Amino acid sequence: MTNHKLQINPKQTSNLKTISCSGFTLVEMIVIISIIGFMSVTLLSNQNKSSDRRKLMLETRRLSQDFRKVQNFAMSSTTYDCSGSAKAVPFGIILDTDVTDRYLIVADCDNNKIYNAGSDPIISTVVFNSVKLDLLNPKKAGSNTLEVFFVPPLPSTAINEDESNTASATIRLKSLRDNSLKLIIFINSKGVINAQQ
Repeated sequence: MTNHKLQINPKQTSNLKTISCSGFTLVEMIVIISIIGFMSVTLLSNQNKSSDRRKLMLETRRLSQDFRKVQNFAMSSTTYDCSGSAKAVPFGIILDTDVTDRYLIVADCDNNKIYNAGSDPIISTVVFNSVKLDLLNPKKAGSNTLEVFFVPPLPSTAINEDESNTASATIRLKSLRDNSLKLIIFINSKGVINAQQ
């Protein structure tokens, strides 16, 4: 076996040093900055979309829980002070597509399963966070509202005054920032409240 040594010509080495510079060229820097910028924008936009979806899910759950709370008021025959006398009354939730950022929880003091602003007290006004009402079906005749009352003691469910076995309602909420994000709550006359997840 012969031993071969690699011989380097000193003139070639000096040429290599002048040709190869340490660091990045301007083109390499622009490519790297573009890649980092694209990845950052992609990650931030996905984070905003998942945040909007989470807020929509939370508000949908809150509304469906408020329906269950009002239903429980009626099941337990919760009393409300109507004109100086405490009595078990229907409780309900009023939604209005003209006022899409809130809904009302009310007591039906005159026991007619219709919300009368003058005689039926508002128990609370609930304001949506980052979502709004998008669709109510059915709407009350002559208005843009949906009124759902739970009448003690069973409780029976009145959807826009309809207590028949076939009465049902659909409520759709959507994100304020992303119109493609929507969730639905279904309610029927049997008192079933189902929130789409």
